[in-house]
Amino acid sequence: MAAVLCATIVGPACADTVRCDFSGVAVAFAIDASQFAPAQDASDPPRRQLTTVQMGDAAFSAEPFIIGDTRGFWTTQDDGAEVVLVMQPDGGAVYSDTRNVTPMTGTCEVLQ
Repeated sequence: MAAVLCATIVGPACADTVRCDFSGVAVAFAIDASQFAPAQDASDPPRRQLTTVQMGDAAFSAEPFIIGDTRGFWTTQDDGAEVVLVMQPDGGAVYSDTRNVTPMTGTCEVLQ
């Protein structure tokens, strides 16, 4: 039933929430698969997918991605730092930030 409902509704109600723990640092974001649908018309401009990432008390915008069973996001922060989170199908995750030499490792789960 939920799959049928999500197929007929486009919007954040059908987004998957991803929650991660990186040694006590909580990270959460949503991925709405409908954002990745092809354009209705070939002359439509490209669309940019966006999500809001909550990391501890801070929030920032990022571009989510889905590549097969791998999910995550990337962004460039206001100070020029590049941030990437990659979640593997088994839940293992890496959070990389060009301001820090050592990436954080942790686990994530997808809540639907």
